[in-house]
Amino acid sequence: MRVLFVDSGAMGFHYRYAYDILVTLKKMKHHVRHVGPRNLSSSLIKGFHPEVLLVVHGNRTPLEQVHYARSLGVKTVLWLVEDPYEIDLHRGPMVTAYDLVFTNERQAVAEYNHPRVFYLPWCCNPEVHRPLKTEEEYRSDLCFVGMGFPNRLKILNAIAPFLKRLNVKLIGVWDRWGELHPDLRKFVRPVVHDFHEVQKYFNGAKINLNIHRDPVDPPSGNRRGVGATSPNDRTFALAGCSAFQIVDSTRPDLFNCFTPDKEIVCFTTPDDLAKKIQYYLGKNKLRRQIGEAAHQRAYREHTYYHRLQQIFAEVAKLPTSYWARVSGRRPVAFSFSDSYR
Repeated sequence: MRVLFVDSGAMGFHYRYAYDILVTLKKMKHHVRHVGPRNLSSSLIKGFHPEVLLVVHGNRTPLEQVHYARSLGVKTVLWLVEDPYEIDLHRGPMVTAYDLVFTNERQAVAEYNHPRVFYLPWCCNPEVHRPLKTEEEYRSDLCFVGMGFPNRLKILNAIAPFLKRLNVKLIGVWDRWGELHPDLRKFVRPVVHDFHEVQKYFNGAKINLNIHRDPVDPPSGNRRGVGATSPNDRTFALAGCSAFQIVDSTRPDLFNCFTPDKEIVCFTTPDDLAKKIQYYLGKNKLRRQIGEAAHQRAYREHTYYHRLQQIFAEVAKLPTSYWARVSGRRPVAFSFSDSYR
């Protein structure tokens, strides 16, 4: 299938998942053209004559070009990855410009006045999120990779007297949304922009801490206060690495993806978290078993291949596109490859 893939136009976190999508599309043997939103033009669309226009994130993608693609019969797909945090930007003209809309947050589905909007959970890329042998510099008792949002600061500060005795790595910005406990500041490391490097920290940690962001604090683009019940991307990246993780229990959809105490471990309060860190630090074999079970589940059900398979299955239900008609082909749903099982 001829797929015109438009990334977010941003770097950092956004570059990571764009890479994962592009690699997987090529692995699926699609004829892919990859551009940023600034380079999406009517001449490109007409010249490449795609069957599908796949836009991820979409905040910077010019809607007039999406409308132009639809006028040619191109099937247009929007894959939202920042719900509910940027949901105010997505409502209205943005989502209605596309034939199909997929969102990473189940609670966002009802917010969009669109007949074909679907919940599509995060996932992992086996070429990136995989078990690795690590050097000493990447090893830790406890590692957290992410921003120091207020709810995360509150949890870590509450157990600082316990954590200060451990080998901890806090990778990210921890002085923008509040003050980190003095005993924990020595553990802070700069943001790691190389996502291949991040996997080394995931693999090197005995325990990876995964605390979901609060849906409204700090304020971003969610004025209606739409809740969040779906797991973050880190959940799947860690699972892909066969990394043991302790994750907060605030996202019920998490339990549809992974089984507590068998594939992940959950905590409810800071005190509960401290007790579970203490317990699992002494259970090397059990940590490995749980991490491996999560790894098997992630590769079996939660890869970018699986998610793109879901997208193309819905594309196949749409009327035949203009370019498919003139070339005598029709979008199809693809069978799974053994390399992604």
